[in-house]
Amino acid sequence: MISKNILVDSAMIGTIHFYAYIFNNHDGQIGFGLFTNNGPDPIVYFLHSKSHRTTLHFDDDIILWLCEQSEFSTQQRRALFKEFLDFAIRMERKAAEVIFKDIKMTNLSDSREIIKYKRMYIHFQRPSIAPSIRMKMEN
Repeated sequence: MISKNILVDSAMIGTIHFYAYIFNNHDGQIGFGLFTNNGPDPIVYFLHSKSHRTTLHFDDDIILWLCEQSEFSTQQRRALFKEFLDFAIRMERKAAEVIFKDIKMTNLSDSREIIKYKRMYIHFQRPSIAPSIRMKMEN
């Protein structure tokens, strides 16, 4: 279970409210993460690893949920992702100043995964139902 210790900032992006928290994970490690709608787990977070570094983590389930919930067009999703990334990078800098002062941080903007998730969010398509199955469901 994650213990959210200090709320650093928050931002409403599209229909999702993102909260930036300093937290402790179930192993007692100090972390910094962005939580969607003040949920129990962060969508993206940094953990202080045993060495003098941070590790960057993403929650695939939350990202997929966010993609599935979005009703925005591709253009709107591009703008929302940019707004999210700007917020996330600002929060990353705060984390570097507040809790990861003497630690080498893994930067979100340098992550290959962020590019993967950007494409996934912007171009997400809901699976379509075949017309024959749709007719059966309607009857």
